[in-house]
Amino acid sequence: MQLALIADIHGNLVALDAILADISRRRITQILCLGDVAFGGPQPVEVLQRLRELRCPVVMGNTDAWLLKPELKEQSSTFARNGQDIGYWCSQQLSAEDTSFIESFVATYTWSLNATTTLLAYHGSPRSFKEQLHPTTPDEQVGQAIGDTNAQVLAGGHTHQQMLRRYKHHLLINPGSVGMAMDRSWPLEEVRNPPWGEYAILNVGDNKLHSVGIEFCRMPFDIERFLAISFQKNMPHAEWAANEWLRA
Repeated sequence: MQLALIADIHGNLVALDAILADISRRRITQILCLGDVAFGGPQPVEVLQRLRELRCPVVMGNTDAWLLKPELKEQSSTFARNGQDIGYWCSQQLSAEDTSFIESFVATYTWSLNATTTLLAYHGSPRSFKEQLHPTTPDEQVGQAIGDTNAQVLAGGHTHQQMLRRYKHHLLINPGSVGMAMDRSWPLEEVRNPPWGEYAILNVGDNKLHSVGIEFCRMPFDIERFLAISFQKNMPHAEWAANEWLRA
């Protein structure tokens, strides 16, 4: 079987549709979404509608939960202040149907990949959608985060960073971000968002514990169209947000 893992769409339907077109081209029919779907971009409602059409499982991300109950706080940086303003604007676009759909997201999701292999999906970690698991996270912290799960494959998002990591008998995967990928070649204080979406594909053999292949994918999307939508929809700080993106 093949399973597409998507995460961190952040209100970017242009990127999501580019990813879904590639998934369809590969004739992959099973998709799992790892949360943070609508907050942060100009198309929160459109992304939620597309996910409803997909009928795929969706786990709850930290920004998904925030949209259900926005908590406005004093922020110490321009990035945080503007991001909060955009997030609040996203929350005000949602209908009762949209919020009901977000409320249906689950904290974790278990998927039997074959008779001997199980996947546990979450957003940040199995114990918290805010926790970050990086390639450099100490083993001790990873062990505490994943707890006593018996799942062989663990999949989460949140960091916007594609990752494949082994911890004991577990395989940890992060498919990266569909709608707000990060160019990690920059110094962290100067990170920009590249004009592509990221996802991952699991290729799983039948009834074989070690028959799991992972493919990390990048798909370009029309960045100029995406940014034009930000202005057309009067998203707050659209000009600032446009400057966060790298252009060809």
